[in-house]
Amino acid sequence: MVPLFPLPSDGSRGILIVEDDADLADSLAAYLRFDGYVVTVVGSAFACYRALGVTGYALAILDLSLPDQDGLVLAKYLRFNTSMRIIILTARTSIDDRAMGYDAGADEYFGKPVDFQEISAAVSRLLMSSGADDGVASHGWTLLNSTWELVSPMGDRYVLTSKEFSLVQALAVGIGVVVPHEELLRALGYTNDEYGRRSLETIMYRLRKKITQDDGIPIKTSHGSGYTFTAPLALV
Repeated sequence: MVPLFPLPSDGSRGILIVEDDADLADSLAAYLRFDGYVVTVVGSAFACYRALGVTGYALAILDLSLPDQDGLVLAKYLRFNTSMRIIILTARTSIDDRAMGYDAGADEYFGKPVDFQEISAAVSRLLMSSGADDGVASHGWTLLNSTWELVSPMGDRYVLTSKEFSLVQALAVGIGVVVPHEELLRALGYTNDEYGRRSLETIMYRLRKKITQDDGIPIKTSHGSGYTFTAPLALV
């Protein structure tokens, strides 16, 4: 398929969807086009590589279970050979799958089924953080994969422990989205019992204490359900 409208010369609002489920891909493309993005849909890794040779894109939305190549391989290619932001959208939703997705270069990782509004919000956030969306720079937070650092909107950098990093990474599912206690416990490798919940609370306390009062980490407690990261958060 081809874009409905010509891409800007810099591809600044161009999105490439790589998904072999045609119904899902076309529905998502229509939703994003309504939001003003220029969307191309392809159904295989080969078609993706071919599309990249024709024009530029700012962001890719990738399925992992493609007919001709594992999407993780494609994600690694895009990370190391382009400046595109990467969203993985897949039915592979285990903690190990998510970890491999982020290691491959994903900025965001969504499990199917997903509300298209969440995808659109993630697209907007990622393009803002890269300066691609209307040229506006992000004023959000950044989690650095390589150094386990959390960078505040003011540029302050905080080195995280492995558990703190895993916690923030697990919260990076979208602005205002409540992540249940059970999912956070799985991400941290804790059992869903009193010991696990107390350990989670301890890590959260230490994380909040680590961030200086001027910044203040934007994590909101949803009593009885989980936690929410209430500001833009990019994974790099």
